[in-house]
Amino acid sequence: MCFTKIKKRLSSMIVYLIIAIALIIVTIPLYWLVITAFKPGWAIVNRPPIIIPTQLTLEHFHKSVFGSVQFTGALASIKDSLIIAIGNTVLSLTIGLFAAYSIVRFRTGGQHLSFWILSNRFLPPVAFIIPLYLILRKLHLFDTHLSLILIYCTFNVPFATWLLLGFIEQIPEDLENAAMVDGCSRMGAFLRISLPLALPGIAVSTLFCFLFAWNEYVMAFLLTGEKINTLPKHIPKYRGAHDILYGEISAVTIVAIIPAVILAFMLQKYLTRGLTTGAIRE
Repeated sequence: MCFTKIKKRLSSMIVYLIIAIALIIVTIPLYWLVITAFKPGWAIVNRPPIIIPTQLTLEHFHKSVFGSVQFTGALASIKDSLIIAIGNTVLSLTIGLFAAYSIVRFRTGGQHLSFWILSNRFLPPVAFIIPLYLILRKLHLFDTHLSLILIYCTFNVPFATWLLLGFIEQIPEDLENAAMVDGCSRMGAFLRISLPLALPGIAVSTLFCFLFAWNEYVMAFLLTGEKINTLPKHIPKYRGAHDILYGEISAVTIVAIIPAVILAFMLQKYLTRGLTTGAIRE
């Protein structure tokens, strides 16, 4: 018995040690990003590297957000990214939610529509660049907020629909039927019964749709010009011909992380359940 207890403790210690090492490996790049954003310019290029800086500054944040002589600030890019990410998230969730509800409750499209929707994610987004570019040019939508909102919908709507299918399927239809017997319309039963019960799935879909639209770089770079300048497209501008502004890049990267962190905290109470249920379909 004693040997068995020692063996279990050793196993637990090994597991905790592996987890601690993994956390350290994951945390080091984030820590280095943060201290680089707050280091003075001379401390960033100092050799050997300064691991714990004794001097801190907000100079890099001021230059990266509000601009300097060399580069324009990121305020306009933050605005563009927020407009596109929020607009795309709202549109993708609205379409995906009603599409999932229609497929589950009314068997829209038979047995193959849900698979066809998911098949739109089989190819990487960059594979659609040329046809999308030609379509945007033809419709005079090139270099606009609306163009990126609609383009991101082609990838976020299938994801949101497929994810929400599992959550809608877990909601008993008898609850809606009972509400309709009491006088609710079909839409009223959906809004009052099914929608609140599907909130965990909506929260997960919201986070993933927002992150895709907020972080996407390739399409924002190739399908926009000088008018629309999203944050991922703006960050590489801090790399000059002769030097790289590590402080400004780190500062604007931290600024780019903040909206996603805020959204995750806002949806936190739904995320645990949403990430572990609903997505598994029987």
